[in-house]
Amino acid sequence: MKLSKRLQTIADFVKKNSVVADIGTDHAHIPIYLIENNIIDKAYACDINKGPLEKAKENIENFGVSENIVLRLSNGLDKMSNKEVDTIIIAGMGGELIIDILNRGKAFFDKKNTFILSPHTKTDEVRDYLIRKGFKIIKEDMCIDEGKFYTVMEVRYTENTVMYSEAELLYGKYLIENKHPVLLRFLKKEEEKYINILSNTGLNEDRKKELRHRLDIIKETMNEM
Repeated sequence: MKLSKRLQTIADFVKKNSVVADIGTDHAHIPIYLIENNIIDKAYACDINKGPLEKAKENIENFGVSENIVLRLSNGLDKMSNKEVDTIIIAGMGGELIIDILNRGKAFFDKKNTFILSPHTKTDEVRDYLIRKGFKIIKEDMCIDEGKFYTVMEVRYTENTVMYSEAELLYGKYLIENKHPVLLRFLKKEEEKYINILSNTGLNEDRKKELRHRLDIIKETMNEM
């Protein structure tokens, strides 16, 4: 199984011999890859829709890994048990949906579990939710796949809450501290975007103030890197 750059970045977070639940598995590419490359022995491929699970079943059979991957029709973690897994992948969806899945899956807020998250939107809101709920963001990575930027984070439940600055919520404390080259490219693109928006003469003063504030954060973050 050959993965896209985005999926490979997610798969690279999975530790050897984990038992994985891939939430929103779509066609089960990540579980198949992990089994095929002897990284794990067992995975649960979960999706809310029957269509993707049928395609996942076909892929799993074609790659000869049916004994290692359990298909489960599930809305988020609803049909999973905390006893079954120790690694939970929630990726390929918006930040609001990831937060909703986590909110409904509080039985999995367990120090034994690793969560691998990749929100496509509202990454700052996901980070804010995590640190308020007692999670520690262990590390993050970024990649560019087909011209789009993606962030992946590994988090664990600790019960302890920490404070993040606005810049750290927006762009990732780990990524900033480690001067991630893809983050720097993203910040440069963001800077151009906000400068272009500010050039619009129809903006009211409140909106201009908001945009200038974001530009200041972007420039300060770039200077740190």
